[in-house]
Amino acid sequence: MIRELQFHSGYPTQLPGIGKKRIRFNDRVNILFGPNGSGKTTILRTLALASGCGTGGWSNASNGDPLHDLPYTVTIEKDDRPVFYQDCYHNAEDSFIGEDYLENNAHLRSTGEKRIGLVNELIDYIENRFLTYKLKPNDRPTLLLDEADNHIGFAGQSVLWGDIITYLSKKYQLIISTHSIFPILLKRDRSVRRDNIIVLAKDYDEICLKELGKAVDYFNSQNNPDI
Repeated sequence: MIRELQFHSGYPTQLPGIGKKRIRFNDRVNILFGPNGSGKTTILRTLALASGCGTGGWSNASNGDPLHDLPYTVTIEKDDRPVFYQDCYHNAEDSFIGEDYLENNAHLRSTGEKRIGLVNELIDYIENRFLTYKLKPNDRPTLLLDEADNHIGFAGQSVLWGDIITYLSKKYQLIISTHSIFPILLKRDRSVRRDNIIVLAKDYDEICLKELGKAVDYFNSQNNPDI
């Protein structure tokens, strides 16, 4: 389990959303939310390196680079439970759901009674990628997912953040970077799922919600002029 990260020197401390503050993570869902250049990937890669999975996949002491080789200094509070790192943005062909998964499964793009089929099939896909059978029963591993909703359409993002993340949070600690507005819209706070949204740019969540509201108002004005 990863509990805390703090940068002490180097370029991450110059980023307004990071600086030298302590970034704390809960044991369920942690969302790094911000624009390009705000430090989302820097945080995830640093956590991956510290866990021994800097090149991707499950943690392994022989993987990755030692933290003293980084061009900045950082301290991390964590235990020795397994960590999985997936760079879904840069390694699109190995993406956590898959670049063309929905495109190749047209029947999953429908709504209504088939929606549960979409959820179940995507969960199966994720579970097959993350080798949970290798873990001890009491382990609660961490998933580090950079741009987890890469290559997923608008409807698919709703399912991902509304249902699949809830399912995964029962078994994993999740630390996920995203540009998507859905984690803000679908934030949960209950025993099964607690969402810790870490905004890495000042008022970025409020700006995104405001712009989404403008788009909805414009759509309504064009399609429902009486509203």
